[in-house]
Amino acid sequence: MKKFSVKLLSFFFAVFIASSAVFAVTAAVNEEMTGTKAPALQLVDRLSGQDAVRAVPAKAKDEKPAIAISSEHLSVTVGRRIQLHATVTGVSEVPEITWTSSDEKVATVNEKGKVRGKEAGKVIITASCEVGGKKLSADFALNVVTSSNLIKDLLEKYQVLSYQYSYIDDYYYTNDKEAWQYNFGYGPIYDIAAPYILLEYDYVRVFFTYEEKDWMIQLWKGQYGLIFYGSEIGIYNKKQSEEPDNIFTFYACPPEEDWIKMEMTLYHQQLDGSYKREFTRPYGDYWWCTGFKDGHLRIEEPADELRMVGRLTLKDKEMAKLFAAGLEECGFTKVDSKDKVDDDSFYIKGKDVYLQWQDINEAENTMPIKVGAGVIIASNILSFILSILSFFSLIGLGALFFI
Repeated sequence: MKKFSVKLLSFFFAVFIASSAVFAVTAAVNEEMTGTKAPALQLVDRLSGQDAVRAVPAKAKDEKPAIAISSEHLSVTVGRRIQLHATVTGVSEVPEITWTSSDEKVATVNEKGKVRGKEAGKVIITASCEVGGKKLSADFALNVVTSSNLIKDLLEKYQVLSYQYSYIDDYYYTNDKEAWQYNFGYGPIYDIAAPYILLEYDYVRVFFTYEEKDWMIQLWKGQYGLIFYGSEIGIYNKKQSEEPDNIFTFYACPPEEDWIKMEMTLYHQQLDGSYKREFTRPYGDYWWCTGFKDGHLRIEEPADELRMVGRLTLKDKEMAKLFAAGLEECGFTKVDSKDKVDDDSFYIKGKDVYLQWQDINEAENTMPIKVGAGVIIASNILSFILSILSFFSLIGLGALFFI
């Protein structure tokens, strides 16, 4: 009965996840076609539908004027237009905004902030103004693409089960600021179970204790299912404990005050031995920094084709030293210059740690579990076959008796 209940719950959970994805995509398509917004979708840009320029009064007397650009889109298709919005804070009146493009062969922008794609490439759109005799400016990076894709367009603008898409570098990522996965934390049991759902990745776990909390910073890279490969950096912590960790120990996803600034770039080894940059997650606040590309890795140990280059800005120098010591325990080598950072090495400067991860792997040996599971499955199949044979044997005996 217990096994049946577990299977039933697993079935309903799978149906829930699948139906949630279908609902999110369907609702997004509905909005794209009809203009009616679905409340369950998280908008990337919360200024959509407002004027191209707006002013926000100062909240405090000493607040300095500033300007920022936002948009519903991070890319524009050749021959199409998108609207950018400029917000000026710390002012009482809307100033005059001047819009400029870094390369008008790639994209142009008019006086109202509308951008038109001209040819494929990357461009920086700048909005500038003058407030109190001081010039203010803000930049917005756009990728101009030759053709659009309905699903990618939707995933660029909205989250679907916390995942989004970036035309810049053509990759998928987790919007960790609004991720449902945040509620589940992380523990070794997840990595042990991963191969059974077609996740073949390497990982490194860095442990240290800081501010009366046990911290785990984990790195991943490898094959994610049949059609994606990528990399991740995750930050987790829990209340300090003297108890040793085991496979059922769980670390919580950290509160916002424990998120740290980081950036991550993934490189993929090509057939000629060179490494191609696949994507870069921009420097910013994260608790879970991810990136995934379409494709399948070639070799038997797929993660060996991938190289992660990262920068993590810890809370202070003390935390950076603790993290660096944890990297050394994992097998990373400390170098004395950022330029010398190579495979499986790191450099520490103040509270910044620069690292490059290539070959180190701490994945558990899951073979005993696989063998054990195989034995159990084989035993169940054999028992089923024997039961069938016994059933027909009884029928045969009964037939002989009545005859």
